[in-house]
Amino acid sequence: MKINNHVPVLDVLRALAALSVCLYHFVIGPINFITNESVLNFFGYGKYGVQLFFVISGFIIPWALSKYEYNLNKYPKFLLKRFLRLEPPYLISIALALGVLFVRGFYSELPSSRVVHLDQFLLHIGYLIPFSNYKWILEIYWTLAIEFQFYLFMGLFYFAIINKRSGVRILSYIIVLFLSFIGTRNFVFYWLPVFLLGNILFLFMTSKINRSEFYFVSLIIQIFIGVFLSIPILVSSIIAYLTILFMFNYSNRVFAWVGKISYSIYLIHTIVGTTVINILSHHVHSPIMKMAVVLTGVAVTIFVSYMMYLLVEKPSQKLSSKIKL
Repeated sequence: MKINNHVPVLDVLRALAALSVCLYHFVIGPINFITNESVLNFFGYGKYGVQLFFVISGFIIPWALSKYEYNLNKYPKFLLKRFLRLEPPYLISIALALGVLFVRGFYSELPSSRVVHLDQFLLHIGYLIPFSNYKWILEIYWTLAIEFQFYLFMGLFYFAIINKRSGVRILSYIIVLFLSFIGTRNFVFYWLPVFLLGNILFLFMTSKINRSEFYFVSLIIQIFIGVFLSIPILVSSIIAYLTILFMFNYSNRVFAWVGKISYSIYLIHTIVGTTVINILSHHVHSPIMKMAVVLTGVAVTIFVSYMMYLLVEKPSQKLSSKIKL
């Protein structure tokens, strides 16, 4: 398959992933807002939208490296390109989060809840919180750390999976699966099998492996994820896997637009949307009105995310594009 700059269905998947995580936080997050157990259980699965993002990255990062005829000399530029693409929106979201925490502090009985130490903030810049005793300013940032660790890993691992010798590739798959037993959920090794599912899709769809290797290795990875991670993670990963495999060129105008701003949505939904819902939730009691409050949170999040995209994320994309691999 020809390596194109844009893979249409990934926008749709990004939109679904971002919105599912949004709804998870909007429904589950506010204490004593939604109390129906069936509703809570249903939207509780929204947190597994994160694994959709992991499969997407496992596919698109080697896809992009292949397009640029990547070699080891380009490793620093590859990391710089990703850093410039992701860091500015991330830093702005941190600033917004600190602003919200500061304002909330005036209305909290626990003033210390708004305290963020300088070294804690600085550790966020390099996604280094997992190596410290501090917590993330926003819990969702843990996934950004995983993604950045994956970029560090993929820039080197790429050469193993594209090796023309099947023995080298098979050994690399085995090593990845065993690496998942190292560390915790806060580090990329634990999640490598999910990323690997995206890697296998890339190899098959660029004709770097044959059909037999693709199906056999895919099955082993899926069994591994189901046994050693969890069934919901497996289901989420398979949804992304099958969507990319069978709907590669599918596009939807609405979801494509939401997918375009999905990074901004992910970054600020717990800052903007959750704040709106927390404010409005005190004034509604009926299920219909509660649903309206959640949808209002989604709408406000999407609007602010679009502004974030135009003012910060899009310029970051242009800055990143100036780095030529």
